This record gives sequence, structure tokens and C-alpha cells, in this order.
Amino acid sequence: MGGSSRTTSPTKSRLPSRRILLQWLNLRPEESERTFLMFAFYTATSIGVLWLEVSIAALFLDEYGANSLPWIYIVSAGIGTVLGFFYSLLQKFLPLRQVIVVIAVLMALPLPLFRLGLAMPLMMGYSVFLMRLWMEAIYVLNELTTSITANQLFNIREIKRAYPMISSGVLLADVLSGLSLPVLRSLVGLNNIVLMAGFMLMIGAAVLYRISQSYSQFFPDSPRRLLQERQPDFTTRRLRRPLQRYVILLVAFFVMAQVLWLLLDFQYLAQLERRVSGEQLADFLALFSAILGTFELLVQWFVSSRAIERLGVFVVTMALPALIFLVSLVSMMGWLSLFIGILLLKFADELLRYTVLASTGPILFQPVPDNDRSRVQSIVRGIAEPFSSGLTGVGMLTTLWLCRRFFDGSDAAALQDAESLVFMFQIMLCGALWFLTVWLLRSRYVDLLVISADRGELSLSDVDLRTFKRAVIEALGNGTDADKQSCIELLSHIDPRGVGEVLAPMLYDFSPALQRQSLLVMTENPNPLFLPLVRSLIE
Repeated sequence: MGGSSRTTSPTKSRLPSRRILLQWLNLRPEESERTFLMFAFYTATSIGVLWLEVSIAALFLDEYGANSLPWIYIVSAGIGTVLGFFYSLLQKFLPLRQVIVVIAVLMALPLPLFRLGLAMPLMMGYSVFLMRLWMEAIYVLNELTTSITANQLFNIREIKRAYPMISSGVLLADVLSGLSLPVLRSLVGLNNIVLMAGFMLMIGAAVLYRISQSYSQFFPDSPRRLLQERQPDFTTRRLRRPLQRYVILLVAFFVMAQVLWLLLDFQYLAQLERRVSGEQLADFLALFSAILGTFELLVQWFVSSRAIERLGVFVVTMALPALIFLVSLVSMMGWLSLFIGILLLKFADELLRYTVLASTGPILFQPVPDNDRSRVQSIVRGIAEPFSSGLTGVGMLTTLWLCRRFFDGSDAAALQDAESLVFMFQIMLCGALWFLTVWLLRSRYVDLLVISADRGELSLSDVDLRTFKRAVIEALGNGTDADKQSCIELLSHIDPRGVGEVLAPMLYDFSPALQRQSLLVMTENPNPLFLPLVRSLIE
């Protein structure tokens, strides 16, 4: 009997440990395996992408210099847009679970050819240029694959719990790749890192294949072309116009995020090129990535979800554009050196972009009806973002040309300082525009939710009510009277019992029309706790 108890005790002890781990990660047992497989896929793929990114950055800057990057952004815009259409087209002829695996394998296929090109002196320059282009394509394909797969595996309420864990895969990859790359470079050389990156991408594809086979029930069996033929269009005129306005703002939000990322990345590499060179640059980039990844993991695990819950989706989303505007303004005024300012901006952008913004991004698509959501995501992430990269590249080249024309005769250092100031001004301006876009997006977000709730197209059993309620309360406190009317209407849908708790303290600040609407809503679920507030208002 003693031997039997000793045999079973490890199993018994593992079960509570597993439950504690899942509670700490805010996951439920039935969704844990899917979450950890997606985490493994994203981590493996991100390690390969980051190894490739750092290696290509060092090779490209050594071969062409930072001023050639705008040409990459322009050409990659065409490649990214074509691949976005290709991704969408492929779904019309293959089931989605096959499409995601094909795309994951496709990302790694050209890398051995690029490595061969690096070994040939006549082909090295071409290979480095093509590798940098393919790097941009990998960004598009990887983000599309990850977001589409996650949206298939989880409903909106589940993805609120699972996505912080999944997205932390890239943060863990930052640390692992950053610490390992200097060691690997000294062992196998910078050029061979390309092959190792391809190997990690193939590991990610293998994990994705496992997901597609083990959870095939979450993916449609038919190509999207057949599904569209079976599905009627339920969109009416009342929904179409607010949806179009919201999608325009949604596109503007992600486009501004992409433009700022490119401007910051360009200036970050340009500043480093002036101070660090060769393989030391690769080591610096890897170390910076490792330090950044450590902070990102801490923020994602301990700060991100709490900040969203306490401050609200839109307040948290506004934090990054506001910070970018302030730091760039301080740098332009000379209180910070441009180099330190760019380092701070790059660090803050990467830190918040891949933690807080990664968690709020999926929430912004929640008001879009289910039958339109995947199409809108494809437009935003697969077409609009790459296209904006091309326009940003054109803008960069124009800026460089104008600076050289107006500062003709200046020495190289003075010209570079002038270019940096102009780009810093553009970063500050884009930060302000991004902030304004989020501000406008908030009111449209609430309006669309109201219409969807009225039409019965908002599935309240699947959405995160706490997040929705927080967004509505934010708009209720700061919006126009029309916005507040929409907020009151939506609150009556999503939380009829708790509507008095929100509205009663605000009654004195409302206009008579809003007071009347609030009282009518509160009488549907009366609560004696708020009777003194209502009585004092009437008297």
C-alpha cells in the first residue's frame, strides 16, 4: 500500500501544479493545448525571423547603407500587396488549414538559394538586396498566418485570454535570438545564420501542420469560394455606412502604425550606421533585442492585461502615439540628443507595439460582423500595410533629395544632422495624426457596436463584456451628446442590470435629453441604491 501511494503521488501533484499554471496564465484547460501549440509556432517562427532580420540588417548596411532602405520599402510594397492578394486567392482554391501550412513552408524555401548567392562574389550584392525584399514579404505572411490561425482556433472571448500568451512568443524569441546570435555568429559565421533561420521557420511550419491536423474541426473544410456561394449577404444599408467609416479609420490606424514603424526603423539604423559598423552592428542589434525582449516579457505578463482592464482599450492605445509625439518634440528642441531620442523612441515603440498594442489590436476588429471580419483583416494587414510601406519609401526618398538640394555644399555630418531633424519632425507629426485617429476610432467603435447589438449581430456570449463596457464608459465620459446617446443605448444591451451604477453618478453632468434617456433605461432594472441620486435630481 505504501508503494502504491508513492507511485500515484507524482501524478496527483502534477494536476494541481497544472491548474495553478493555467490560473497564473489566465487560461482554461480546454483551450490550453491550442494556446501552447500556437505559442510554440510563433516562438519558433519568430526566432527564425529575428535571426534573419539581424543578419540581413548587418549585411545590407555593409553593402548598401541606410539611405538605400527607402528603395526596399517601395519595392517591398508591391511584393507585399501581391502576396496579400495571393494569400486571399489561395483560400478560394484550397481549404484554409492547407493554406496556412503552404504559406509557412513558402517563407523558408528561398533561404538556401540566398545562402548560395552569398557565397558567389558576383551574386552577393543581388542576394543581399533580394534577401531584404524577402524579409519584408515574410513580415506580411507571418503576421497574416498567425492572426488568421488564431482567429480560427479561438472565439473572441477565448482570444482575449489566449492572445497575450501567444504574442509573448515573439518576446521570448527576442531574448533567445538576441542572446544566441552572437555565439552562433562566432561559431558558424554571419552568412550561415541564414540557413539556421530557415531551419527554425521549417520547425514553425511543422508545428502549424500539427495544429491543422489536430484541430481540423476549427477550420472550414471547403475553400472560401464555395463558402461564399453558400452564404447570403446580411449587410443592410444601416450597417454599411457606419461600417465603411469604421473600416476607413481602422485602415488609417494600422497604416499610421506601419508608417511610424518604418520611420523609426530607418532613423534607428541610420543613426547606428554612423556609430557602429560590420559584425559589431549585428552584435549590438542582437543585444538590444535581448534587453528589449526581457522588458517586453515582463510588460506582457504582468502589466498589459491589467493596464487594459483598469485604463481601458483606447486610453492604453493612445499611450504610444502620445509618447512618440512628446519624445520627438523634446529631441527636436535639443533637450535630448537625436541619437538618444531615436533609441528611446525605438525602445518604447517596440516595447508597447508588441505587448499592449498586440493585445488591443484584435479587439478593434470585434465590432466588424463575422462574415466581413476576415476580409477586413486581409485588406488591412495584407494590402493596406504593404502599400503604405511603398508610399513611405517614396516619402523618404523625396525627403533625402530635398535635404541634399537645400543643404547643398554642407559637409556630410551637417547634412546627416539636417536629415535626422527633418525625419524627427515627420515622426512627431505622424505621432499626432495617429493619436487623432485613435480618438476618432473610439466613437465609431461604439456606434458600430450599438447598431450590431440592435440588429442582433453582436454575439454577447462570445465577446469580452468587460472590455466592451470599459470602452463604452470611456466614450460616455468624453464624447458628444450623440456619442453619449449611443453609449447609453449600448450599455442597456450589454449590461442592463449594471447600467444604473454607471449612469447614476453622471446624471448631473448630462443634458436634459440624456437625463431623460438615462432614467428610462434605469427604470427597466430599478435599483433602490440609486434612488437618492434620482430624487435629488427631480427635486
